[in-house]
Amino acid sequence: MTASLDLTVPANLRDVGGLTTADGRTLRRGVLLRSDAPQPGDVSPVTPGSVIDLRSPRETEGRAHPLTGRAEIHVVPLGASLAPDVIAATPAAERDLGWAYRLLVADAAAEIARIVEIVATAPAPVLVHCAAGKDRTGIIVATVLRLVGVPRAQVLADYAATNENLEPLFARLRASGAHLPGVDDDAEDLLGVDPAALEAVLDDLESHPGGLRGYLVANGADPTHLDAITARLLG
Repeated sequence: MTASLDLTVPANLRDVGGLTTADGRTLRRGVLLRSDAPQPGDVSPVTPGSVIDLRSPRETEGRAHPLTGRAEIHVVPLGASLAPDVIAATPAAERDLGWAYRLLVADAAAEIARIVEIVATAPAPVLVHCAAGKDRTGIIVATVLRLVGVPRAQVLADYAATNENLEPLFARLRASGAHLPGVDDDAEDLLGVDPAALEAVLDDLESHPGGLRGYLVANGADPTHLDAITARLLG
């Protein structure tokens, strides 16, 4: 670990504001943020109005969220489909990031629809995070960005930006005591992000009857909230 790394600053925090839609509109800043998990004692450049925590109870071990009392906290765990017994039952040759993403999305469709509604209605800025802020967070943020019309090239570039933050990100995960395969055995190259995996998921979601919007409505999203998220992010 580089001695100069500041572990009190979220390593994978960014605002998706500034991205543009296919018809030339610009997403507002200070509305939707993405990050790795906040830690006690963090010195963050932003104070969110709402937090969507995608981690499971197993990951948080019953600890209160560090931003409790300072932001509205929504806990919506994703990834039950990636339980160790499911992974163990899948041949190793078939396990890659694309496989994991597709399994997660198939299992968590209702949760994804619910999260999009929270982004539309909860006090801003809305911060979405999981542990590393790369996979679960990446899928959620990509879903929102595509819903409001951000071209795939920009969505994939925002997702891939995590690869520039791996050194401080894994240092923070180690310092927090988080256990992730690949972190503890120094195989950190296995925990980067792969745009091809996200593209496979977006292909699946956007091939749904009615496209991505149809997928969200079919899984419980209120169409008026989908309209609201577009108005909220684009002004």
